[in-house]
Amino acid sequence: MFKLQNVNSTQPKYLQLAETVREAIKQGQLTSGDHLPSVKSISQDLGLNRHTVMKSLAELVAEGWIASIQRVGYKVVENLPIEKSQNPSFDTVANSPSPIDYRLVRSGMPLPTYPANDFEYNFAGGQPDLTLFPFDEFKRCMSDVLNRPNIAQLSYGQSAGTPELLEQVKIYLRKSRAITDREIVVTNGSQEALFMVAQLLLKSGDKVAVEALGYPPAMAAFRSSGAELVGVKHDIHGMCPQDLEKQISKGNVRLIYLTPLHQYPTTVTLTVSRRMAIYQLAALHKIPIVEDDYDHEFHYRCQPLAPMATQDPSQLVIYISTFSKIMFPGARIGIMAVTKTMAKAVAEYRLLICHKSNVLMQSALAKWMDSGGFERHLRRTTRFNLQRRDHAISVLKKYPCFEFISPDGGMALWVRLIRHPGRPSGLHSAEQLAIKCQQLGIYIQHERQFLLDKSRDQDGFIRIGFASMNETNFATGIEKLVECLHLKI
Repeated sequence: MFKLQNVNSTQPKYLQLAETVREAIKQGQLTSGDHLPSVKSISQDLGLNRHTVMKSLAELVAEGWIASIQRVGYKVVENLPIEKSQNPSFDTVANSPSPIDYRLVRSGMPLPTYPANDFEYNFAGGQPDLTLFPFDEFKRCMSDVLNRPNIAQLSYGQSAGTPELLEQVKIYLRKSRAITDREIVVTNGSQEALFMVAQLLLKSGDKVAVEALGYPPAMAAFRSSGAELVGVKHDIHGMCPQDLEKQISKGNVRLIYLTPLHQYPTTVTLTVSRRMAIYQLAALHKIPIVEDDYDHEFHYRCQPLAPMATQDPSQLVIYISTFSKIMFPGARIGIMAVTKTMAKAVAEYRLLICHKSNVLMQSALAKWMDSGGFERHLRRTTRFNLQRRDHAISVLKKYPCFEFISPDGGMALWVRLIRHPGRPSGLHSAEQLAIKCQQLGIYIQHERQFLLDKSRDQDGFIRIGFASMNETNFATGIEKLVECLHLKI
């Protein structure tokens, strides 16, 4: 008869009994074809409720250890479950040479030596404050999805996204950005969208016009296709159309990449006149524009300019955005708003990569958006980010070593380091400052990290994110950063 192995375990009794029977079979105390005692006798001998015993035996039947025989009872199955693979021993394996040196024909982005989230003071520019996310509210939406799953959606197919999320995103883009008459594709974050665009539209030898200071992951995605990147000048008004025209005149520019609302990393907004000039150039030369609108929601001083995709008569704008800044990066929900032709091409190409995005996350997000929870969280987060931007500006203005233009929106400040006349020996290299800050648990990004042409590095700018930390931690982190500059005041 059986005896529960660990009576003091916090594990449910039915699982304890199942483990006891399982071990008896593994150790040969019960062999294939042996009949188990009746439910009644097990219940009496172990002092367990009859329903507990039945639940335990049902668990073992489901796992394939025993079988239920009508009007007979339970017996050990002939073919026991396979728990591990056989490990053969071959002479060729034992005498094999040293491990193969793989011929890697492509490379990705370098893994961070010190991930930003490991730092006590994380000034990464695109990081939201994850403590603000209403996990309990979102959990209810996820629970609804798990309680009533759409079985068909859990299989293959619908690579563009679940119908309910596609509908909610269409409504959201229409209301918040005036984007209409576009097909929506849900991606695993905006990075997957950028990668697929690069693979679909670019080949070796093509050129991509990008902002001279720009978003490194986008640059890496374009390079992965074999394309050459050409840097276009930009200033306090955004990308310069005259320089873009000059680059196009050199030939073979097949794509233009822009972050027009909050230029990455400087946060400046591309003016209306320059948007029109850039669009006219693109239309004249039939060059698609990738519009990366990564944090449209966080614009504070005035109404944000509508995306270029809203006025796109030539249908050349590929609009990309993300929910990472609103929810959390691990949600991996990006969106594309594109033409029918492009949507079909993207959906088909995804079948080569991952088939589709996480269905459960998509369905839960759709429920959350439909219930109004998404917009409530967005309004709350926007209010917090505005307060933190204003607080960040007031903190930085206390120190004479910083110079910056207060941004209309975004989640970061582009800050120039200023040599203080009274302390000429201070540290003024942005790159060296970032390295020194690491030793004190402070993460900042410096100018060189965003430059396409490293030889143009002025080594004088840093990017300071303000959205992810509360006001107290932000002020303390900046104080420690200033200490690194040897510029206490």
